[in-house]
Amino acid sequence: MCLAIPSKVVEIKDDKVIVERYGERLEVNTGLMTEPLTVGDYVVLRARSHIVAKMDSHAAREALLLFDELAEQLAGNTKPKSDHEAA
Repeated sequence: MCLAIPSKVVEIKDDKVIVERYGERLEVNTGLMTEPLTVGDYVVLRARSHIVAKMDSHAAREALLLFDELAEQLAGNTKPKSDHEAA
């Protein structure tokens, strides 16, 4: 199984863009994209090197919140919510 962490476009230069996720910046190729990108867009990467899809900003933020929550739980910083606890 593969999980894709949404990455935010922070800079555009020719056929490459710089994306950022969790403080890590990557230079990635846009050759597989058919739609234009702008700074601030969220994207999904393949193998940390190619953008394969543009992602809705609301869906990207929701996914990032879930990744944050999962990371906290794996680090033992929070207790997972049970079915009986308020969300």
